[in-house]
Amino acid sequence: MQDNINKTNEVRKVLAFFYPDIPVIGCSATGEIFNGTMCDHEIVVSAMVFEDPDTRVEICPYYAIKDQVEMDDLLNMAKETPDLRGVEIITAAPYQPLEAAREYIDQLSENIEVFGSVAVGDDFQKAFIFADDYGYSKDSSACVLYSGKELHMYTDRMFGWKAIGYPLTVTRSEGDIVYELDGKPAYDVYNHYLHIHKDSNFFYDALQFPWEVQVDESTTYIRHAKSVNADGSIRMSTNIPQGAKIRISYGEPRRIMNHTKETVIKALEFAPQAMYIVNCMGRKLFWNDNYDIEISEMSKYVETTGFSALGEILRFKGTTVLNNLSVVFVAMREGPILSKPDVDINEYNYGSNMSLTHRLAVFINTITEELMEKNEQLTEMLYKSSHDTLTGLLNRGAIEQIIIDATNDEEGIYNKWHLIMFDIDDFKRVNDTFGHSEGDNTLKTLSEYLINEIAVISNVKVGRWGGEEFMIFASDYTDDEILDIAEKIRANIKGLPIDKNHISVSIGVTKHKPNEEALVTIDRVDELLYLAKDKGKDKVCSDISN
Repeated sequence: MQDNINKTNEVRKVLAFFYPDIPVIGCSATGEIFNGTMCDHEIVVSAMVFEDPDTRVEICPYYAIKDQVEMDDLLNMAKETPDLRGVEIITAAPYQPLEAAREYIDQLSENIEVFGSVAVGDDFQKAFIFADDYGYSKDSSACVLYSGKELHMYTDRMFGWKAIGYPLTVTRSEGDIVYELDGKPAYDVYNHYLHIHKDSNFFYDALQFPWEVQVDESTTYIRHAKSVNADGSIRMSTNIPQGAKIRISYGEPRRIMNHTKETVIKALEFAPQAMYIVNCMGRKLFWNDNYDIEISEMSKYVETTGFSALGEILRFKGTTVLNNLSVVFVAMREGPILSKPDVDINEYNYGSNMSLTHRLAVFINTITEELMEKNEQLTEMLYKSSHDTLTGLLNRGAIEQIIIDATNDEEGIYNKWHLIMFDIDDFKRVNDTFGHSEGDNTLKTLSEYLINEIAVISNVKVGRWGGEEFMIFASDYTDDEILDIAEKIRANIKGLPIDKNHISVSIGVTKHKPNEEALVTIDRVDELLYLAKDKGKDKVCSDISN
């Protein structure tokens, strides 16, 4: 590590002597782009020369993104920069402060490109960054602001990985450690499905099968496993939020290269004069001896520069995301498009040369997608068969089956349960006075209350019994607790926000007796409901003491 810094110091001294007014920035990496290929063994210095006098490149070398004050300063500086086109972040900061900085950066206008890189380091050789004549930093970031009326920038990323198998839920995680997937040790997914073992080759074997992480509908990124802990948890390349959905993906060289070619074609439509590339170290390892194959493809048509980093930063669809196993590129041009390069990129032919492993992956993935589609259809069918269409509550058949199952329970799990049955008072008047559409709205409003306030209570099920009648099944509650729930329902329904009328309900409450048939308990609670109506309505009648 010290030898690397000593060599870098020599280069910095030369640059400071010959080019004292030129801003300089850099970081530790695992390869630099030189003459269209990846150079592994030497320090590479790249110079960006902008011809338009209005173009400005300003480095913020004070190593920001360490506290809120510095982030505020950086944001204000960016907002006050005329004709700002891009913000580059080069960082050696831990993930959490970098994530905090993202929330600041994303306050900038969406037409400003945000990109960058994470310096490479490990437990033996810490990552570092440097800027101008400032010292080295191993825990923070520096930024570059690109501005100019005639400066144009276009960013994109290349993945090419293909998700396979069912989605799994991250049921327990902390930072970059994932403990459980679907309630099982995270390592099981590699051991059970891929036969990847806990040995010195784990990192390289798992690198071919990274995770596609779905945080929300619009945010997907790739993360790869770094190591396995003794308890079966996995240390990932960066943080994985608990609750996220993940799918194992695989890297097939033909597919990745086709994706690279498609992205290069799209980039060349921008007619860039230069391309700045951040290539992932993990992607470089994936390609092994062919590690510069993608860089060479991009360098055929335009001057390229860049390096291989530990992570790639890119704002995508308005959100700045830290990527792994990707290639992030920044296409730059001054002035309007004058001409576009002639592109001759032939797509790799899958045809008869498709590898056996890829065919198997396609086969598995196709079956999985079909099964997932069928499962979604089955889930929808089961929901419709057990829920009332108008109210969204359980229908009579479903709530009745719950009562019957509890009556027939031989293990004693449901041997203490109650029924609450209620009916909207004078509901016929609502329909006759305001119309059936208003009657339906009344039922919907009441049902929303039941779903949000009553059905969420532990061991409570709520269903529409028919018309304006509703049934509630509750297990493992005392008599007093059940009566309190019933009284709460009666009082709260009177205050529901129904536009054209106010409603009340009459309620019956009973307790299941040992060895009693379900129909007997149901008939009794029905009789108690009508007793409440006979006594003046808007009442709770029960055969259990309070």
